[in-house]
Amino acid sequence: MLEDIHDIRPPVMTGMDPGLVRGLLWGAGTIVLCALIALIIRYWLKKRKNKTHEAQALPLLSPYETAARDLEQCMVDFGHDAKIFYFELGRIVKTYVSGTFQINCSEMTSQEMARAVKSLKYLDTGLKTELIQFQDQCDPIRYMPLGAQGTLDAGRMEQDLALAGSLVARIEQMIADEPAKEDAEDA
Repeated sequence: MLEDIHDIRPPVMTGMDPGLVRGLLWGAGTIVLCALIALIIRYWLKKRKNKTHEAQALPLLSPYETAARDLEQCMVDFGHDAKIFYFELGRIVKTYVSGTFQINCSEMTSQEMARAVKSLKYLDTGLKTELIQFQDQCDPIRYMPLGAQGTLDAGRMEQDLALAGSLVARIEQMIADEPAKEDAEDA
C-alpha cells in the first residue's frame, strides 16, 4: 500500500526568474543614471568653458569706468535698504582707490584705509581729508542696528551717492592733470 504513494514534485519554473528580472532592472537603472550624470557634467563643463571665453572677450575697464558704472547702478539696485546701500557705496570707493593707487583697501577697515590714504603722495591733502571723512560718515550707517534704518531718507542717500561720484571724478581729474604738472615743472 505504501508503494502507491509518491512524494510531491517540486514546483517547476516557468517564465523568467524574478531575481534575474530585478537584477536587470537595477542594472538598466544604473546605466541610465550614469548616462544622465555624464550628460550633466558634460553640459556643465561646456557652459563653464563658454563663460571663460566670454569673460576673456570683454574689455577690461579702468578703475574709474568701473566705479562710474557701479555708482550709476548703486541707487537703482540698493536704494531700498540703507545698510546695503552704504556697504556697496563704501565698497565702490574702496575698490576705486585700490585700483587707482595699487593699495588693497578692499579688506581694510576705515581706519586702516585712512592711514593708507594719508600716506599717498600723489593725492591732494583736501581730497585725502574728504575721502576719509566720507568713509567716516558712512560707517555709522553701515553698522547701525537693523531697526534704526527707518531714520534715513532717500535725499541723504542721493547726496552721499553724489558725493562719492564727485570724489571719484575729482581724484580721476587730479590724476589726469598730474602728467601735465610734471611736464610744466620739467620745462
